[in-house]
Amino acid sequence: MKPIKPLFFLAALCMLMAVSCKKSGNKPQTATVSMTFKFNGTAETSKLVVATYYKSQSTVQIAGSNGTSALDLSIENIKTGTFDLATDPTILATFSTAPDFNHTYIGTTGKVVITAFTSDTVAGTFEFSGTDGLSEPGAVTEGTFSAKLITQ
Repeated sequence: MKPIKPLFFLAALCMLMAVSCKKSGNKPQTATVSMTFKFNGTAETSKLVVATYYKSQSTVQIAGSNGTSALDLSIENIKTGTFDLATDPTILATFSTAPDFNHTYIGTTGKVVITAFTSDTVAGTFEFSGTDGLSEPGAVTEGTFSAKLITQ
């Protein structure tokens, strides 16, 4: 039984080395996928970020989630620039702290700034305030996002 233990260790070491080696090559860099923001002053990071571009409607939906919380931005007539939630009815910004309407804050003031929009990526910043289904106020501040686009 003793010879098996060193062989097992050697095999595990070889597999670890093969997996941890850095491959060289000229692969293009992919977009960094991230979404961070503060909700009522508390830092939040979305673990899952998905951006979908509905080409026929020229609309992008960016969704980030972390457990039971979720943030969603929807922008029609997408392009780089600043979009004002108070004056532009084609922008929707929501943040849910639980999977029901009572805990979903709908942005009524604030802005979304698209800093990059290409055929395969979207990035920007956001901030908004609103109330949830129980009329409780909430504020999303210092928001940033970057995502690879899925085109529909």
